[in-house]
Amino acid sequence: MNDQIARQTQAFLTNVSNTKVPAEVQAVAQDSIAKVRDAFATWSAAALNGKRAADEVMLAGRSGAMTLGDEMLSNAMATVEAAFDAAQALASAKTFPEAAQLQTKFLQEQLAMASQQCKAQFELSAKIAQETTDTLTAIATKAANDLNQAEK
Repeated sequence: MNDQIARQTQAFLTNVSNTKVPAEVQAVAQDSIAKVRDAFATWSAAALNGKRAADEVMLAGRSGAMTLGDEMLSNAMATVEAAFDAAQALASAKTFPEAAQLQTKFLQEQLAMASQQCKAQFELSAKIAQETTDTLTAIATKAANDLNQAEK
């Protein structure tokens, strides 16, 4: 069977060896390849720009998350330090009324600090969200402009 396929292939090649591809067919093929290559170049550039845009958004989000995480850690450490200071003061109290007064003072200070921390974290979160939105908007605008330019 392999011999038969080999003979048929050889016969076909012998018959078409002198056949020329028409110039029109060659022109269409070359034009098609050029158009596909141009389309690929446009697509490739758009894909690269999209990847860069995604990187920018992720970096902006990462930076914001790190800033927020640092702020939360700082707040937690301040709260723990305040608790240690309050515990030390309570341990040094000479009377129950003095201990109650120290405890009340600590709770009032903690509530005020928690309120300030929540407000600061909310403001920071809003700022991060705005910066990320601004980055997304700038990227989307650039992508739309690039697409319009590519279509021209």
